[in-house]
This record gives sequence, structure tokens and C-alpha cells, in this order.
Amino acid sequence: MTTRPATPTDLIDTLLGVEPGSPVARLRALRPEATRHTQGSYDALFPPAAPAGSVTPTERFAAALRVAELHGDQALAEHYTGQLLAAGGATKELVTAVKDLRPLPPATEPLPDRLRAVLAHADLLVLRPAAATPADLDALAKAGLGAAEIITVSQLIAYVSFQVRLLAGLALIRGDERPAPGPARGPLDAPRTGFTQEQLGWTPWLEPVAVEEVTDEQRAVLPGQRLQSPYFRLLALDPAVLGERTATDNGIFYTRGGLPRQERELAATVTSRVNGCVFCASVHSRFASQLSKRDQDVQRLLDEGVDTPLDGRWRAITDLAAALTTTPPTADRTHIAALRELGLEDLDILDAVQAAAFFAWANRLMLTLGDPEPPAHS
Repeated sequence: MTTRPATPTDLIDTLLGVEPGSPVARLRALRPEATRHTQGSYDALFPPAAPAGSVTPTERFAAALRVAELHGDQALAEHYTGQLLAAGGATKELVTAVKDLRPLPPATEPLPDRLRAVLAHADLLVLRPAAATPADLDALAKAGLGAAEIITVSQLIAYVSFQVRLLAGLALIRGDERPAPGPARGPLDAPRTGFTQEQLGWTPWLEPVAVEEVTDEQRAVLPGQRLQSPYFRLLALDPAVLGERTATDNGIFYTRGGLPRQERELAATVTSRVNGCVFCASVHSRFASQLSKRDQDVQRLLDEGVDTPLDGRWRAITDLAAALTTTPPTADRTHIAALRELGLEDLDILDAVQAAAFFAWANRLMLTLGDPEPPAHS
């Protein structure tokens, strides 16, 4: 019987070869919540034994491998290949089929219907998230996935998209000479219209858990107003993952020191603008405006896109966030150098990287699980 390789204590450090006490180790230690819960999210998505009736280990690691391959991330692909082969039931032929990025063939061995649907969903979320429709979730349901399984699969694909960008950003901060990524393959959608700083609603394409039916475990990850949010009640169908994701979010956006909060929100807005996520852009552009008092700059970013004229510091943060958002990420050491020349410390840059990387995760969920609603007065 194949034994699954032991999960590293910190996968990001392991894949980067981060030594204890090194500059990158010390830097990540300055953001302990984000660092701990980034790993916690991995542990929740890839548990040693998946619960009965949930997404299987083979499906989880196959989807993760597909995402890594779509991004051309060799280190992540090698990790998930090893985990997939050890998951039980995964053959070398299946691994080869997962890594073959040509259009998926009709469902035949070694890709059964259900796994083929999961991989097709990975392709959608990685390359064309703004093109998603309710029919894409219907395809997963027809392949046999329940609502909670669809949430787990979507979280997993979006999380690995975050991993890719965190690894890329940390490598650049360290000064690694990264191979040229080649042309960006995504986002491949026409730019969306309708970007606004106004407050929007959001309609889910799956039925969220009803307020009166929330379990104690779900209630624990739905604090305050989140209990009233259909988006978070939908994500609460997999409460363990939602809890770690929320803690990762808080560790990235609400910690003291480092990059000012308004510039973390700027990075989130830029990522959302590139990905075409109208809802996320509305929320985080509003935060950026309120905190920075630069309403006109933020509105131009929404109206004209990420190439709109901005001053040097906001220009450099915008350029880094936009380059991290493409698939594969096209950020390079010149983006880091530009920020350092403007006086940003490595902790500031880490905050910008993590904010942009996190919204590679958040956008993919918001875009592919529901639709934004216009302001009430529209």
C-alpha cells in the first residue's frame, strides 16, 4: 500500500527552501497569523483522511496539480504529483492525463466523469473566472458533486491559485532569478463593465445554509454580520476551510505596521479589477478610498483600468499587484526594485504580495459561485 508523504510543517517554506533564521523566515515570522493560517488552509483542504461523502483525496490532489500545471509552477506541480500518486487509486496514466493541458477529451479512463468535471472547473477558475455561469456549477452537480463538495473544490482551486502567487512574490523578495514565465494565459476574458465604489449585493448560484439551520461548527466561523451574508453561509458548507481562510484574510489585511491598510486595499482592488470581479472591486475600492482620501485616483482605476496614471508609490504597488494577478504571474525583480527605490521595506512588499495573492483566491470564489447585484437605487 502506498503511503502518502508527510505534510511539511510549512509547505511554502519547504518549497522555497527557506532555512530557519534566514531573511525570508524572519520576514514571514513578522506576519505569524497569515503564515500559520496559510498552512492551516492547506491542512483543511488536504486532510489526512477526507470525510466520507466528501471530495476524495485523488480528486483534491488532481485538481491542485492541474492548477499548478496551468500556472507553470514546477515546485507545486512536483509536490502535488507526489501527493496524488500516494493518494491511492491514482495511476501514472491518470497523472499524465491531469497534466495534459490540451482540451479535456470525452470522459474515458483514466479520467472518469466526475474527475473530468473537477478538472474542467479548475480550468475555468484559473483562466476564465469572470466567464463563469450557473451552468458551470450545474455541470459539477450532474457529475455527482453535492453543494458542499462544490464549495470544497472551488476553495481548493482558488487556494492553490493563491499559493502560486505567494511563492512567486516571496521568491522575488528574496532576489531569486526566476525563469521567464512566458505570455500570460489568463485572465482571458473581455474586461467587465459596471465597476463602482457603491455597495453591491450578491446572489449565490447554490443554496447557502439557512440561518435557522446553521450548525454550531458553522456558526463558529460566521461571526457578527457574516451570519447574514449568503456568500459566507455558502462557504460555511465547508466550515473548516472557511475558518482557516478567514484567519488568513485577517492576518494579511488587519495586522499592524508594514504597508498601510489603504495600500493593501489598493492591491486587492487592482487584483479584482484585472480579474473582472465587480463585487470585490466595489468593496475594496471603497476601503481604499475611505482610508486614503484619494477617491478620484481609485475611481480612475475602476473606470480606466490598471494603466491609469497614478503617482510613483501607487503606480509601483499597482504594477506589482497586476503582474502577480496574471496566469502565470508575470511579476519580476524590477517590480520589487521599483518599490524598494521608493523606500518600501520588505515587510511592506510582503503585505502587498499577500494582499494581491489573497484576492486571486477571493475573486475566484466570488466570480464563480454567484452574481453581483446592482445598488438598491439603480
